[in-house]
Amino acid sequence: MADAEQIVITLSAPELETIRELVADGTVHSVADFVQRAVGALLSDVEAGGEMSAEALETGEVSDELAQALDEITTLFQRNRG
Repeated sequence: MADAEQIVITLSAPELETIRELVADGTVHSVADFVQRAVGALLSDVEAGGEMSAEALETGEVSDELAQALDEITTLFQRNRG
C-alpha cells in the first residue's frame, strides 16, 4: 500500500487473541492483514449503502440483521479454522 499510513489502535485482549489464533491457523496473514480486511469490508459496505453497518458505527448498537451477518462471518472463520 503505497499511500498507507501507520496508526495505533486498541483492541481488547480477547479480540487480539482471537485474531492471533486466526493468524496462527493461516486464516489471515497477520494482525494488520485482519484489521485491513475488516476495515475494508466495513467501508465497502457503507459505501454501497450498507445502512446496517453505518447505523452500528453511529449508535454502537448492532441490529438483528447485522448480528446475523456477523454470525455468518464467525461461522465462516470457524469452518476455515477446522
